[in-house]
Order: sequence, then C-alpha cells, then structure tokens
Amino acid sequence: MEKKGLGWREGAFLAEAAAQIGCLTVVIILLALGAGLWLDSRLGTKPWFTLGLVLASIPVSLYMVVRLALSAARRAYPPSAEKAEEKPEQEEEG
Repeated sequence: MEKKGLGWREGAFLAEAAAQIGCLTVVIILLALGAGLWLDSRLGTKPWFTLGLVLASIPVSLYMVVRLALSAARRAYPPSAEKAEEKPEQEEEG
C-alpha cells in the first residue's frame, strides 16, 4: 500500500520554510519602508524614496521566497540513492 500525504519530517521542514518566508518578507519590506522614510525626511523628497524602495523590495522579496522554498523542498525531499540506481536503461534498437 502506497503512503499518501506528507510525513511528519517533510511537514516540519515545510512549516519551518513557511515561517521563514513570512518573517523574511515582512523584514525586507519594513527595512525598505524605514530606509525610505529616513531618506525622505533627510532629503525632503517625501514620498519618492519610500515608494521607490518599497517597490524595489518586492522583487527582492520574491527572489528570497523562491530561494527559501527550493531549499526547503530539497531538505524535505532529498534525492535517494536507491532511485538514482533504479534508472531504467534505454535499449537502442538498430
């Protein structure tokens, strides 16, 4: 009988990754917001640096989300040596 769903180990890795992703996203956006507000107050350019840095934080945040998600997937589902050895050999007809 084939097991369906995630085991506790895979679930724990994915829950950890979800928590890291959420926290990292919030931290990146808050840093961009703080830096933008600080620069705008120093340079008198309200709201341009704030808007620019918050908008620039979006692709940075997305990039980090993808990296963390791929890393978590590799840890949750490591390639097993058994599957690598069981590759079917292709027979050449000719």
